[in-house]
Amino acid sequence: MRQLPTGTVTMLFSDIEGSTALLGRLGERYGETLSIQRALMRAAISATHGQEIGTEGDSFFVVFSSAGDAVRCCLAAQRALASHDWPGEAAVRVRMGLHSGEPAVQEDDYVGMDVHRAARIAAAAHGGQVVLSEATRLLVESRLADDVSVRDLGFHRLKDIEAPERIYQLVAPGLAEQFPPLKSLGAPSRLPVPMTPLVGREVDLGQVCAALTGPGVRLVTLTGTGGVGKTRLSLAAAASLDREFPHGVFFVALAAVRDAGVMWKTIADTLDVTGDGPAADAVTGYLGNRRALLVLDNLEQLNGVAAVVAELLAAAPGLRVLATSRRPLHLQGEHEQPVPPLELPREGGPEEVAACDAARLFVQQAAMVRPGFALTAGNAADVAAICRHLDGLPLAIELAAARARLLAPRALLARLGRSLDLAAADVGQPSRQQTLRNTIAWSYDLLAPDLAEVFRRAGVFAGGCDLDALAAVTATGPGLGAGPDPLQLAAGLLDVSLITVTDGADGEPRVGMLETIREYALDRLEQAGDLEDARRRHAEYYAGIAERADEQLRGSGPEHLAALDRLEAEHDNLRAALAWSLQTPAADPATGDRERAATGLRLVQALALFWYRHSYVAEGRRWLQRAVDLAAEEGGAPLAQLAHWLGVLLQQQGEPQAALSLLERSLAIWRDLGDRDQQARELNSLGITHHYLDDLDTSRSLLEESAALSREVGSDFRLAAALTNLGQTESDAGNFDRATQVLQEALAIDRKRGDMLGVALDQQSLAGVHLRAGRAREARGQLSAMADYVASCGDPEFLATTLEMCAANAAQLGEALRAARLTGAGEAIRQKTGIPIRQPELLEQFLAAARATIAPEEWNDELAAGRALSQEQAAMLLVSLPPSHEALQ
Repeated sequence: MRQLPTGTVTMLFSDIEGSTALLGRLGERYGETLSIQRALMRAAISATHGQEIGTEGDSFFVVFSSAGDAVRCCLAAQRALASHDWPGEAAVRVRMGLHSGEPAVQEDDYVGMDVHRAARIAAAAHGGQVVLSEATRLLVESRLADDVSVRDLGFHRLKDIEAPERIYQLVAPGLAEQFPPLKSLGAPSRLPVPMTPLVGREVDLGQVCAALTGPGVRLVTLTGTGGVGKTRLSLAAAASLDREFPHGVFFVALAAVRDAGVMWKTIADTLDVTGDGPAADAVTGYLGNRRALLVLDNLEQLNGVAAVVAELLAAAPGLRVLATSRRPLHLQGEHEQPVPPLELPREGGPEEVAACDAARLFVQQAAMVRPGFALTAGNAADVAAICRHLDGLPLAIELAAARARLLAPRALLARLGRSLDLAAADVGQPSRQQTLRNTIAWSYDLLAPDLAEVFRRAGVFAGGCDLDALAAVTATGPGLGAGPDPLQLAAGLLDVSLITVTDGADGEPRVGMLETIREYALDRLEQAGDLEDARRRHAEYYAGIAERADEQLRGSGPEHLAALDRLEAEHDNLRAALAWSLQTPAADPATGDRERAATGLRLVQALALFWYRHSYVAEGRRWLQRAVDLAAEEGGAPLAQLAHWLGVLLQQQGEPQAALSLLERSLAIWRDLGDRDQQARELNSLGITHHYLDDLDTSRSLLEESAALSREVGSDFRLAAALTNLGQTESDAGNFDRATQVLQEALAIDRKRGDMLGVALDQQSLAGVHLRAGRAREARGQLSAMADYVASCGDPEFLATTLEMCAANAAQLGEALRAARLTGAGEAIRQKTGIPIRQPELLEQFLAAARATIAPEEWNDELAAGRALSQEQAAMLLVSLPPSHEALQ
């Protein structure tokens, strides 16, 4: 019997990766290949003093007295194998594993756990790879050659071996370096397996994993509203991190738990460390020296949860905790990651909708109950609308898609009026997730009574609100103005994920609600009997907002741009206030209808200029008609104001004849009231209307009367407006010198007043005179001077008219392609706003000659490119206008 090394030895196991496939490929030549492999291996073993213990087929078991010799053997063997010219150009890759220990000698062999460990380590490797245990690394690392090193591959579970093994890879010249993950069992994970793949969330998943594996973060809390997918994301993150935590990844479901004691017991049960002593001691004792990940699911309802998590982290330095909760734990070092709803579909066909995560989830879930369901040209728009209606909330989408068994998307969309009542057919769903109502109620029940009232009242806001609005509508008690800080209220609601908080355009916080949550808040508000009061406060608050903005819009400085932006941001709230005050019957018709109507009339009068400036013409016309009907009985100044604005919007929509009677009605009221300032305004509007009707003589007479009256009352504002419109009338009449004189006077007045809008209108009107007179360079100068203001003012009609004038000017200057693109951009804006061009035949006179200078397809391509631009992109065409001297070069 041969003499075998004893004591600490290093064992090498090796075999050919994919030997069966190699046999099938080489056939009879496999025997030759196997012989060469054995010869190369034995040469290396012999040269490094190894002792061959066993050989079976393509595998070797070799023992070395020196760990260094074992490493040198592997290096020599791998290099020889890699450089050999194999029969049939085969790739023969041998995997090798090293482990050092003290196995027992039994007859002519070795036995014991160290032998099994060495074999399992080798089995985890890939062909061409040399891996070694922690024990072997400790013996050889300090003795390695300068160009040889080891790479830490982390902890791995090996078959039939309880404790995870830390494994390293040998790195040296001549050896391959990049390999797939080791073929180990991973970490001792205990995770529920979801029924379907995770849809989307790639960015969120990457952020969670990066946080949990990065330095300095040991607690990550996923927060978000109920049904947004926190648990599903946590499971995906935990599964993907299995190899990062050698001592295990554990999922602890805590939705049914309410106190810390039961929480400790539940964690102990999950870890299988229950005993006779306190559960907390068993858990912390087990996790104390382990590198593990604990997923704690649903913590928001737990009393004392922060203390439990803090104790866990303090007792186990290698522990990472991934928590899901509708509110953060507020522990030092906590990394909070809000989980948003899924991305909503954009407008487009099946391809565009299918690229969106929310739609992908709907299709996945619908296909489970209706096999073969897919997005088509016929249903893509309906699926997109369903996802938008449900705010991209995964739970809501899953509940809705479950109805696809019976309902096509269009029929389902028609039945989504009460999305809160969507119910799960799956009896396996937790009760809190069997309807959207239950899901939201779970969060609502966590609120203190005062904060619950704030939440209910916040449901009246449409499109969100700022903190001042939140305070005005939700304040309770005497005085209704001395309530808590609205920032604290918002923080309390955000803490349980019932609201969202974003930065408004002014940099201040803006509070928002998903529509499904808002629906729940309104239901609870109505049940509490406070809906009418909250609606009234909401409407009165926004009537005040509209009135203050209206004053700014009529100012002469740049503040009117900020006012337009404010009204745009609050447009949904303004619409909700109008609907309540002008359309909804009051609970007490005797007094309620009058109070509501008064608030509604305030809103309509204050918003008329906004509707005119931002081209909400059709919408404004509807509200103004309703207001005129309400004000008709009492008459007076309110009726005159409303009739004026309704006439202006009718004129803007291309209905000057209908506008005429309303403006004349308004003028008659102002004359009865003796208000000369308002008479000057109405004469100006009537002059514009007669101009639209091509009655230039009447237009001139009315505008000259308006100008004279404005001089009498000392209103430069009214005078400049009358002169501007008079100049336009004279220009259309061909009186270019008179038009220029009048417009220069208007421009001087507006500049003196600092009225930026007035200046831009005067410059536009002067450009029109120059265009008609054939003075292209002068027209370009005026258009360039006003370009920045028009681009930034947000007035679609003003922008469209200026684009058309620039197109005419470009045609004059021989810029045919620029003229086509500008024309297309103007057409797109008019099509979107429904405001017709006033003199299309005049624009065509300028464009016809330019169009004839280029090929029809070139013109059409540029026209289409202009039509495809957004309003913001179209505005940039003005800013990029070249000076007239460049255009003529």
